[in-house]
Amino acid sequence: MPIGHTRRSLAAFGLLLAVGSACRPSTPGGAPNDTAKPSTSAGATTSAASGTVRSDSVVLRTDKTAYRSGERMTLTFENRSASSYAFNPCQRSVEREAGGSWTAVPEAGRMCTMEAWILEPHGTRSGPTELPASLAPGRYRVVVRMSVERADGVASSVSVVSEPVSVS
Repeated sequence: MPIGHTRRSLAAFGLLLAVGSACRPSTPGGAPNDTAKPSTSAGATTSAASGTVRSDSVVLRTDKTAYRSGERMTLTFENRSASSYAFNPCQRSVEREAGGSWTAVPEAGRMCTMEAWILEPHGTRSGPTELPASLAPGRYRVVVRMSVERADGVASSVSVVSEPVSVS
């Protein structure tokens, strides 16, 4: 493995650790119990209902528009920027729409391995996840937090949000 690739992988892993893990214990609302907040940057918008920062630099697509509770889904990430992002598709959250607001679905006991996947500039990457088996019928979306190293060497993060899907 080339030294540059190893350094970049180690740096991305460090960024992922610095940003925080979605597998940490959750607060009662299901949000990660950490103090890191998604940063706003050019090309990002904020949903007032959930506080999620949505990045336009990375697009998150699901393999279907309708699922059943507990069904596996494939997440595809398309990087439209010149930056590299670190993420883990297992460390995603599922949000349910109710009354025009999005609320994270609590997933007690959910465990993920500590991995740092790298999404290269202008690259595409796919990974599996599974919807919670206890989802009630409704509209949901998937949110994946990604970290990126800025030019000044400081890590920042964005949350990439899928289009809504229906669960029956």
